[in-house]
Amino acid sequence: MISLAAELETAARGMVVRRIVQYSDRGFLLETRTGRTPGLKLSMDPRNPVLYISGARPPVDKTGSEFLLTLRKHLSSAHLIDIHKPLSERIVEFRFRTALPARELETVTLIAELFPNAPNLVLLDAGRHVLAGMAAPAGRGLEPFEPYRYPATEKADIASIDDVASRFHEEAYARDRRGWLVRNLAGAGPVLAAELVHRQDRSGRSLPDILGALLTELSQPSATAWLYSAAPLAVLLERNDLNALRRAVTSPIELESLRRTHSVSTYPGMLAAVRALYDVLEERTHLERLKVPRLRTLRDLRRRAERRRERLLQRQRQFQDAVGLGETAALLVSSGVPMNTRRPRVEATDYTRVPPAARTVELDPARTVRENIDSMFRKQRKAVRGLRIIGERLLELDQAEARLAVDEKRVRAASDWNALQAFTDGARKRPSPEADAPRRRAATPEGRKLRARSVVVHGHEVLIGRNGRENDDLTFRIASRDDFWLHAADYSGSHVVVRNPSKRPEMDDNVLERAAQLAAYHSQARNAHTVGVHYTQRKFVRKPNRAKPGRVVLERFQTIQVAPRDWDGVEA
Repeated sequence: MISLAAELETAARGMVVRRIVQYSDRGFLLETRTGRTPGLKLSMDPRNPVLYISGARPPVDKTGSEFLLTLRKHLSSAHLIDIHKPLSERIVEFRFRTALPARELETVTLIAELFPNAPNLVLLDAGRHVLAGMAAPAGRGLEPFEPYRYPATEKADIASIDDVASRFHEEAYARDRRGWLVRNLAGAGPVLAAELVHRQDRSGRSLPDILGALLTELSQPSATAWLYSAAPLAVLLERNDLNALRRAVTSPIELESLRRTHSVSTYPGMLAAVRALYDVLEERTHLERLKVPRLRTLRDLRRRAERRRERLLQRQRQFQDAVGLGETAALLVSSGVPMNTRRPRVEATDYTRVPPAARTVELDPARTVRENIDSMFRKQRKAVRGLRIIGERLLELDQAEARLAVDEKRVRAASDWNALQAFTDGARKRPSPEADAPRRRAATPEGRKLRARSVVVHGHEVLIGRNGRENDDLTFRIASRDDFWLHAADYSGSHVVVRNPSKRPEMDDNVLERAAQLAAYHSQARNAHTVGVHYTQRKFVRKPNRAKPGRVVLERFQTIQVAPRDWDGVEA
């Protein structure tokens, strides 16, 4: 971090903040007006807190936080004055000259606390009083207008070799050398502790001497940075092994303790190494988060397909048992028993067996023998047709499950945004592989097309049902969940749907008014002066059981008063 802060100070000199973007819950990008420094990225991920220069951010929309508004208020058009890194703290301070008129806000300081598991961003005024913080860590407070203070610690100052030597305890150090260094040296992490122990073992020198030499080496400018990972980066990216990527180590010096156990890549400076690692790590992390809902949907569809397969197989077994009823009925016909008599059972000889054997056939005593025979033949014909239909549906189900398996494999293997978006677009275009698709198709009689009248209102497609059955088709088969739905209040009339491909929560006022006028016009209140029109999103409309065509129930809605008017054929 010492070397990284030094490179940042050189690279970001003269930086002017153009705008501030929050690209994740704990990630901020301070974009600039210069190509040399596209942006200062502050990633406060608890697992990998880091800051570096980069203009890349994941292509996802993120709602800004209250802290983002505070940063924009104080840092927009601000000039970076200097960068300070306390040697014994995992803290980097950025001091800006602002464009604000208040004297206490002429300069502000942005503190990046890169503590593992508890990173934070804190904004200070010219007197180093807290203006706002991204988070409020327990035990520190960091309340607004209070003086900022570094976290209290009883560790030895790593920058003071004398302080380290005075606190050095040989016996405690010998029991757990790495653990002792992490617990007793401020700013020393597991990687630095392992390197100190390794160099001491090789040279046999004392800990203070080794520490002093290492700090001198770290403070020297370096034109090369080393990145150590458990396997080559290309292999980790191919496997999409994010945990291994998070454990990768960047260093401005060659780490002897990792030379034999890790794969090594070199870069022209710490900023280049950090950018190469953390840009791709952030992108892949966000990509994995976007995969979660898609994989959940695919798993739900697969479970539904499995349940449907069980139902079909159970029905198939029932039909297979019923197929044999045809032979039993033929046996009764040839048995010579009077057809118009009622009896619980019939004794007959089955000559289809070798040798012929006697059989007892159980009958429904409430029916005549003829009626029992007719019933058996009907069940046998139904079973033959059912087996054919179930075979077709099982084949469709096999194809749907195969598509689901391919889709899940493609989602898991997607390594960039374009690949995931290509899958999403393709999934929207092809028929849905839902398990109850045959039932949905059966619910729509063959030959009856789903259709509705179409009008364009201010660039939005508006669909209008023609009768009760088409209203049901429009609302529950054509409309999407996020489309807007309208209907005249207290009057029979057409369902009206306004397409909403961008999934906006509200309609524009001009679109709402004209769509409501259409809904009022295509109702029994066409000749009224003003009509109340209910409107909501399609997901809040449901169909009661056994309700008549066009009859619906609204779970949530609003009402607008409009004058009926027909915009069909009129420029809207």
